[in-house]
Amino acid sequence: MSKIYDKKDTNKTYGETLARLGEKCHELVVVEADLMKASGSLPFKEKFPKRHLNVGISEQDLLGFAAGLALAGKIPFASSFACFISQRACDQAVNAVAYNRANVKMIGSYAGLTGEKNGGTHISVLDLAIFRCIPHIQVFDPGDAVEFAAILEYALEYDGPVYIRSNKGIHGVFHDAGFKFEPGKAEVLREGGDIGLITTGITTLQGILACEELERAGICARHIHMPCIKPLDRMEIAKTAEITGKIVTVENHSINGGLGGAVAEALCECYPAKLKRLGLPDCFGETAKLDWLQHKFGIDADGIVSAVNELLAS
Repeated sequence: MSKIYDKKDTNKTYGETLARLGEKCHELVVVEADLMKASGSLPFKEKFPKRHLNVGISEQDLLGFAAGLALAGKIPFASSFACFISQRACDQAVNAVAYNRANVKMIGSYAGLTGEKNGGTHISVLDLAIFRCIPHIQVFDPGDAVEFAAILEYALEYDGPVYIRSNKGIHGVFHDAGFKFEPGKAEVLREGGDIGLITTGITTLQGILACEELERAGICARHIHMPCIKPLDRMEIAKTAEITGKIVTVENHSINGGLGGAVAEALCECYPAKLKRLGLPDCFGETAKLDWLQHKFGIDADGIVSAVNELLAS
């Protein structure tokens, strides 16, 4: 049985981690588009006020300015809502950051359905797809606050642009303290031969609960947590396909272009298998609480169990 530890606040983790990393790396700077409360970077501002830079409500300036700082030798962590940093500042992400391989760390806060009551226009259903298609950018969707902190630490050491999702709110933790992140590596949470389950971000916690319910029904799932959307662990995907022959992917994002799209591409090229993608279909998010939205779009434990049973029955 997989263990879920006490819940942790993602926003609080962001500020505390950057404040800690800022002590050992004087080149680390934080750039904000007037959304410090949303990202959680205020602890860094309190500790290093001269290294906390606010460009105002201007996401294009956010990434253009961050790229300039990076090319001047700084290591900027630039944050805004996931929908804004991926859509509104997409041109700057491509031409200022990625084209120059500028050492910018882009943080998309309130990712996916965690945008909740901010409404459909503020729920990011495209950010993973957008950043996955841009050359030279690594793309991550942490499963919990412990992994989020570990990816931030990795990003500081990695010389190149990255995009990291920040899933707003207080969520359960399934990683031990001191967890070490390995880029490009999937994490096998449970072995099984009946069905493959590949999850990312906040859907991994739901996947853990779903696997426990499936086990009680006599179904053994091979559960893979995939925090790295790019680089993608294709070998683990192929292995899961070979063992089970059927895979369900679950993501807090559109089923087009994100985790489900990446897994579909890998299966076509590496090891064919039946695939069911769970996430938002061809639609936008809605204004509601997270648990209601997860249930509506079938990315909670109940939805995962239903999809697994449906695929096995086919």
